[in-house]
Amino acid sequence: MSTKGKQFPSEASSVDPPGILKPSFDQFRRFWQSPEVERMLLCADIESNVAHVKMLGETGIIAKQVSADVVAGLEQIRKEMAQGVPVLQDGDVDIHSAIHRRLGDIVGGMADVVRMAKSHNDQIATDIRLWLRDVTIDVYNLLLEVRFKLLQLAERDIDVVMPGYTHMQPAVPILLAHWWLANETRMARDFSRLSDFYKRMNVLPLGACQLAGTTQPIDRQLVATYLHFDAVMENSLDAVSDRDYLIEFASAASIIGVHLSQMSSELLLWSTQEFSFVRLPRSFVFRSQSMPQKRNPELLEILRSRPSVLNGRLSQFLNELKGLSVSYSQDLQECLPGLLDVVENVKFILELTDVLLPAFKFDTVRMQKLANADMTNSGHAIDYLIERDVPPDKAMKLVDQILDYCRERSKALPDLTLNEWIQFSPAFNEDIYNYVSLENAVDSRISYGGTGGLQVQESLTRAVERLHADKAYIDALSVKRLCCQGEKTCS
Repeated sequence: MSTKGKQFPSEASSVDPPGILKPSFDQFRRFWQSPEVERMLLCADIESNVAHVKMLGETGIIAKQVSADVVAGLEQIRKEMAQGVPVLQDGDVDIHSAIHRRLGDIVGGMADVVRMAKSHNDQIATDIRLWLRDVTIDVYNLLLEVRFKLLQLAERDIDVVMPGYTHMQPAVPILLAHWWLANETRMARDFSRLSDFYKRMNVLPLGACQLAGTTQPIDRQLVATYLHFDAVMENSLDAVSDRDYLIEFASAASIIGVHLSQMSSELLLWSTQEFSFVRLPRSFVFRSQSMPQKRNPELLEILRSRPSVLNGRLSQFLNELKGLSVSYSQDLQECLPGLLDVVENVKFILELTDVLLPAFKFDTVRMQKLANADMTNSGHAIDYLIERDVPPDKAMKLVDQILDYCRERSKALPDLTLNEWIQFSPAFNEDIYNYVSLENAVDSRISYGGTGGLQVQESLTRAVERLHADKAYIDALSVKRLCCQGEKTCS
């Protein structure tokens, strides 16, 4: 195969009509790739080149000494990058040509071996996967931090009773810990979703060349072993054109954003004067210039709205890929600036959540007071009657009458005397108070996953165990990546 890299059109051509305006090299390069994307892939490009050249030496395609010299040159470039020496120069077409140029400065003509038995197409596909693997581990760790904070809050608020809502109306009392655990469960699903994505993403495209493989007897599995990929991609055409994993990552990031947006939306509602369930310290809110009595929770508002960026990028990726043929084209690179945006924003919202969660101050007395308001425990009175053979329809009508009676007298159900209960039905007895008291109303929810105190405690225990298992999974991945990179870093 040719060892030539990507080249721009020349500035002069005999086939161009006279007088035609030709774009300059700088214009072409600006249209070609953003500097941010090129910088993001530099470390991955060095890493994949090192593995590829090692394989060429091991398989006898090139001499082992040539392989060792070229690998040493690549490692020198990696060290220079870590020291802040710029690799990309104005005359470089892209990162591949920049590394090839610098490698040529170090090892001379031997630098051409980095272009043997591979092409720009499978190289860039490999670089993206290598970079995204590290990014995913970063997102994993941020998710773990947020989940840890949520479990701490659930443990702290294990006895705090609050109103539970459906349709934004008070329904039944629940534990605040139950609400925290609901949000942690969503984050745990996000973690699991990323883990599924990671398995499909962690396969090696390198060796597919332009689209059809190579005539050289390369060992793709050996390269996969060097780079700690779980497998090699089965089909060379699919290897250079597949970008499903970018859609999957953007989708997982969007769902994380939706979950955090929903949580922040509810916390914003609770922070209003009408609810007054929660507030942020003054250092976390912004004072209105024209209305000094106001403290605006703008960080929560940012957390509520920023995930829309992730949703937009997901839509962009789907639309960019939907009409492409099953092969390589430059369209596949158009999603890379957007991918950077997804990564930056999903990290941002997770970091912001991690900072905000411990700062909230809850008025647990008010929450418990409102949990008793509007007779949120009335369903238990209906259950009481049904358990005593009162037909369900009649039980509902009786409790409706009792609720009207209480509202007219500004009473809650536990405030009623036994005589008042009996005047509505002789089925009521002293034990009705066990049903309508706030604590018993919560603890009576004994089904698996319910808001009863025992169930919430057991749910918390399971969530902690799940968190520890996920932490062990990430620790193992991180060790693998350090081994793969030889504990070398790039900047």
